[in-house]
Amino acid sequence: MSLREPAWRVTARELEASLEEEKGTGERATSYLLSPFGARMSRVLVAGTLSPAEPIGRDQNQPFWRSRLADPTGAVAITAGSFQPRAMAQLRAVPTPRPAIVVGRTHLYRGRDGVGYVSVRAEGIRAVAEGEERSVLADVARQTLDRLDLVERLEKEPSVSDHVLAEDGIPSVWVRAARASLVRYPQVDRAAFRREMTAVVRAVGGGLGPVGASVAPPPEVRVSRAPPPRPPAPAPTAAERAEESLFLDLLDEVADGSVDGYADWKALLERTTARGLVAERAEAVLNRLEEDGVIEEPIVGKLRRS
Repeated sequence: MSLREPAWRVTARELEASLEEEKGTGERATSYLLSPFGARMSRVLVAGTLSPAEPIGRDQNQPFWRSRLADPTGAVAITAGSFQPRAMAQLRAVPTPRPAIVVGRTHLYRGRDGVGYVSVRAEGIRAVAEGEERSVLADVARQTLDRLDLVERLEKEPSVSDHVLAEDGIPSVWVRAARASLVRYPQVDRAAFRREMTAVVRAVGGGLGPVGASVAPPPEVRVSRAPPPRPPAPAPTAAERAEESLFLDLLDEVADGSVDGYADWKALLERTTARGLVAERAEAVLNRLEEDGVIEEPIVGKLRRS
């Protein structure tokens, strides 16, 4: 079982530019969204102004809501559905635009025209005061600028070893992400993105002015090295693993008996309840398996193994 992924601190602009995926292999492998700017994301933390949500699902029994979170660099879609009941309730509880922090999983959708659209499937949403929003944006700016430093260093010194970088205090997950970024996005103008980060710096410092203005990062924003991501949560217990095994077996049964090969959530929930795994526990198991990349929901209310 994979441990819970730490949440990368990123901007809306970085998410918008992240259109390359790294698909995991094996039954429990996690898939990642690769950023041009040195992030390898399964889970992210974003901060900004969250707009009131609107329902977009067609099935009233399986609601699905969408909002947008705008930070100084742009905006990203925030979604939550019946599989994330707590996050959906938090999303619906925002009556007017207000500062908020969102933690969730990245999701990349490609339309028939091949254009990619990135959104964040919310796990938790918290409305905050403006001061806390600016504090989180400062953390986002620190980590983002430090990741850019690392990518640019690897571009200039491709032979530098992971051991040397570790001695410099750089987390191994950052190094792996930066190397992948250089391979998957060889032509990206990272200097332009660094200039765009001045908008975040101004927001942290409370400054005004056009986004393109030249602004020096204040000392409290630009540091020599950001702290590594938070350590992962403990591995699931034996009881939780047993629940996951039962859930996957029942999902396979429902999917095998369906016409389209997907497991309908309502039908699956009926089976889990009959086997003693009540709705609240089933949703918790589903969230864990989605986080680990074991299960995906390509269609609202329809599940399958990844």
